[in-house]
Amino acid sequence: MPFVLRRGDRDLRRLGPVDERHERIAKNETVFRAANREIEHAGEEAGGGSDQMIEVICECGRQGCSGVITLTVAEYDGVHTQDDRFIVLRGHESTEIENVVEERAGYLVVDKFGDAEDIAEEESG
Repeated sequence: MPFVLRRGDRDLRRLGPVDERHERIAKNETVFRAANREIEHAGEEAGGGSDQMIEVICECGRQGCSGVITLTVAEYDGVHTQDDRFIVLRGHESTEIENVVEERAGYLVVDKFGDAEDIAEEESG
């Protein structure tokens, strides 16, 4: 049975320590998100609004992934209102460290849990 660690008013379910591979994936995802933020800002500086279409790299964190996702600036911003949410191509989700919370045309929105969530929030913060 998993134990629960209380942080603030939120309970975090722990499934066990994150292995090195999962930790690397979680950290890589935050790097990809940072790169995507730069792409987004470049589009905004070029005069695009929230309905502007942008192409961002898949935030799956897999080594060698070069997948591209097309979505609007508003959609991208909406996903990332939570530090532990990422956009990935279908089939690139890692069920050991994240849940699919939404399926959209061309990509999935995933939400980290456990130690992967902590890593994502720390790296983003």
